Amino acid sequence: MKYRNPLIIGVTGGMGSGQSSACRVFEELGAHVINADIEAKNVIKRNRALQSDLKKVFGADISDKNRRLNTKRLAAIAFKDELNTRKLNQLVHPRMVEVLVEKMEKARFSGKYPIIIIDAALIFEISIERNFDYIVVVNAPINHRQKRVYQRDKTSRKDFNARVDKQIDLGDKVKWADFVIENKTTLDDLKRNSEEVFNKLLELQKSQEKPVKSKPKRKRTNNKSAKPKAS
Repeated sequence: MKYRNPLIIGVTGGMGSGQSSACRVFEELGAHVINADIEAKNVIKRNRALQSDLKKVFGADISDKNRRLNTKRLAAIAFKDELNTRKLNQLVHPRMVEVLVEKMEKARFSGKYPIIIIDAALIFEISIERNFDYIVVVNAPINHRQKRVYQRDKTSRKDFNARVDKQIDLGDKVKWADFVIENKTTLDDLKRNSEEVFNKLLELQKSQEKPVKSKPKRKRTNNKSAKPKAS
């Protein structure tokens, strides 16, 4: 089946809320998922002009001895304070958004997917929420989020709080969302809650997928005009 009008969905949350786990469920159910964090990292790695700009702003220390960009060192400096974070975002986000739009349009015109997902933590922070048909927010208690992030990459509570403080409060995102997926208990519950939201989105997509009506075949007509009956 070819989908002419796929839904474009933004999935967001807060650090450690589980939005990428929800997106993996969506992908298993047939959605096409584009991960903004991965694309941002790829932009930084591949764009030499951007790398040069980053070195000018954050110093040569963000490169290793082979002059390759050290993204961990860059993150440590960039997320040190709000000013540095803003500088990083101003350099990276416009280029990242270009890539997201390009990949989104490629997926849309392929006609393969009923739903196209952008998995991005900063949808509201960089004001791109109007580019989506619907916004899904994955919600989780702050203590659960901190624990997950520590288990994932050993981020300290101090660093976690510093990163979270630079994001819009998750409670506000929940208020602005079209759909909310709660992630307060087990992974199985998250999967079940994600499936429920996906099914609702699928119904919305089906309602706007108007079938193309085939044109009725023209009946052949005799070009010869009928002779008038004798009076």
